[in-house]
Amino acid sequence: MDDYRLHTPEQVDIAYTVAGLGSRFSALLIDMVIQAVTLLPLAAPLWDWSYEVSDAYLALFILASVIILYGYFFIFELLLKGRTPGKVLMKIRVVRTDGRAADVSCILLRNLLRLIDFLPAFYPTGAITMFIHKDSRRLGDIVAGTIVIVERKKESLTSILAERDAVVNTALSNKEFAVIRDFFARRDKLTAEARSRLASAIAAPLYGSCDATEEEKQDPERFLERVLHANDAQGVDSEV
Repeated sequence: MDDYRLHTPEQVDIAYTVAGLGSRFSALLIDMVIQAVTLLPLAAPLWDWSYEVSDAYLALFILASVIILYGYFFIFELLLKGRTPGKVLMKIRVVRTDGRAADVSCILLRNLLRLIDFLPAFYPTGAITMFIHKDSRRLGDIVAGTIVIVERKKESLTSILAERDAVVNTALSNKEFAVIRDFFARRDKLTAEARSRLASAIAAPLYGSCDATEEEKQDPERFLERVLHANDAQGVDSEV
């Protein structure tokens, strides 16, 4: 797996680990098994030749199939912040190429183009595109402006209680803490839009390893402050 480097206008480089073919297709297989298990009970009457299936049932089955096969990915990636159940198990996530969370339009577009990536059967077009593209992006990712990254694995976590909040310290690298400190050192000089964008880009790949809450995902600066303060609580000097 290679690194995808984001060069921000604020002159801060952020590296993401790109999800490769293996992890992405493993996630896809998991999702397809879930889809199949969901569809099989609905398809049972169609295999029973002694049972006369009505046109209404056949129409409902086709509609349900479309929703399950194509709506599945859109709905889960929207609800689980760029993840499906398969992606959750494989610890990978869809984000925008600028490091921000994938929004509705990105998720919708990449999944509308899933049909083309699937052609002629079981995603050979998508696999070839990912193999050729330096960031392992399929056609849907290229058009939608998204990339699939690996969420950082949890390492040594220590819970530190401070008043009402549980603070979690994670063994991040010194470089990662340096990037966070650099953000806090210059954030007051940034525009509100640039400040929000940069905070989101720095925080996104750390959510999984630092047990980010849903509230913190909505407020990346608060999340970064907790991570940095947890590190300081372990005796590491901070410039913030």
